Amino acid sequence: MPLLPHHDGSALYVPAARFDVGDTVPIRLRVPAGRQERAVWVRALHDAEPAWLRARLEHDLRHERWYVAELPLVNEITSYRWLLDESDGYRWVTGTGIHAREVTDAADFRITTFAGSPPWAAEAVGYQVFPDRFARSAAAATRPLPSWALPTPWDQAPDGASPRTPFQFYGGDLAGIAEHLDHLERLGVNLLYLTPFFPAESNHRYDGATFTEVDPLLGGNEALAALTAAAHARGLRVMGDLTTNHTGSSHEWFRAAQADAGAPERDFYYWGDYGRLDYATWLGVDTLPKLNWGAGELWARMVDGPESVVGRWLQAPYRLDGWRIDVANLTGRHGRDDFARQVARRVTATVRAQVPEGLTVSEHFHDAAGDLQGDGWMSNMNYSAFTRPLWTWVSRPESTLDFLGLPVSVP
Repeated sequence: MPLLPHHDGSALYVPAARFDVGDTVPIRLRVPAGRQERAVWVRALHDAEPAWLRARLEHDLRHERWYVAELPLVNEITSYRWLLDESDGYRWVTGTGIHAREVTDAADFRITTFAGSPPWAAEAVGYQVFPDRFARSAAAATRPLPSWALPTPWDQAPDGASPRTPFQFYGGDLAGIAEHLDHLERLGVNLLYLTPFFPAESNHRYDGATFTEVDPLLGGNEALAALTAAAHARGLRVMGDLTTNHTGSSHEWFRAAQADAGAPERDFYYWGDYGRLDYATWLGVDTLPKLNWGAGELWARMVDGPESVVGRWLQAPYRLDGWRIDVANLTGRHGRDDFARQVARRVTATVRAQVPEGLTVSEHFHDAAGDLQGDGWMSNMNYSAFTRPLWTWVSRPESTLDFLGLPVSVP
């Protein structure tokens, strides 16, 4: 196979630096010696209009030639591609390779001027803890159980895909996690990610009943403050988990909205004919009413500033180091509404204001590129993009396993 021209975002081709609008960035293209290019150009988009930059030959080596072009960053996101003028026609070089025909801009290279993720994130080793299942402190046994809980012996496996599964209660708590931080250290972990810790009517707590306190079953606010302090003393960061797409049906906002059509919280949700229900939900789940980000008051309560839900738990005495956002791909999207990018930007702005080295991670179940432009979420948790290819590779052809309804085996 003949060698092809190449460009990517590594330091050989684009300087490893933080850029700003108005900067000029030297970008490079490697061209194998066997090609017969007459000229090399860069086509950049400036204010969405093509601009042409001629590249100069920088190095002429035995096996390759290196071209460099000076790319002005006119916008916060500058897209570009290379063009080789060759004797038998032109060739585009984009992120999907070399093309002897017109191709869309979708795979063009990009340089962004946004702040990006904190440096520590690139080296982070995260460990996800589901608080109910990790470890129990001695105090856990003394706490009264809520009516939804189905007490389950610690050494009994969960039912799996069963109506009982969300209610099987094992009794793990935050103090139990704090007592086992040495285990995480031995594993090389430096980022502890906690699934939701707010009161709820399930063991997973993605159906939060309030965002103003830590579930007493987990030890309450003091237990979270003690856990983050102990983790920080060991050099571990701690990330929380927040549902910006929905609340629980037992949430104080939703109950206020149901009780009074004139309540400000009424605007926090979508109301209408949704089959069995008069409100929109996450994927038809009755207990997860969907938030309506068209409500101005919701922004103030949920994401904007130090007194918001996002901001409060980043401050003393809790000092979370950031948030993982549950089903971020659905947040703010409903019919004609699409507030997703705005939510991402404003959550991240609040995190940066409270914790300059803080991190935001979005959950996404398919191609997340459209939600990762650099101005919002800093990173992404994508189960299917990792799991489907991996399971397809390691599973046996005769396997009957599936993941989200798709087979994981290959024919």
